[in-house]
Amino acid sequence: PQMVFQCCRTIRFQDTDAAGVVYFAQVLSICHEAYEESLQQAGINVKTFFSRGAIAVPITHTEADFRRPLMCGDTVTIELIPQAISLKSFAISYTVLLANGQVAATASTRHVCINTATRQRCQLMPELTQWLEQWADDEVVASPTHAEQSD
Repeated sequence: PQMVFQCCRTIRFQDTDAAGVVYFAQVLSICHEAYEESLQQAGINVKTFFSRGAIAVPITHTEADFRRPLMCGDTVTIELIPQAISLKSFAISYTVLLANGQVAATASTRHVCINTATRQRCQLMPELTQWLEQWADDEVVASPTHAEQSD
């Protein structure tokens, strides 16, 4: 069974556009906050994780679907489920839920691990593998499909 990381957040005025609803790009920012929170809860030092060290974990793809408007003052729960794609990459699925349980938005991001000097892909750091094992489906982490391993 998949584990789900959850965190709550209140929508702020600064998140909204002139129409009073959350600006579309801000939903991805809110999802990224949940990602950062999940890393912290897994014991990863986000200060060093996001500093430009020998290894970086850039986002290579993102998408979002908006189902219901989010307004200033709304309290939302962000659910996050990461999944290993290969030994060098992973994806995260997000669901943004309103207080009444209705889905306001869904989003996903795909990340790769790279060596910052060469810009070449490299294996996920051990702490990221542990994070995946904590919040993802164990079977997917343990054995990405053969086709995906060649990344």
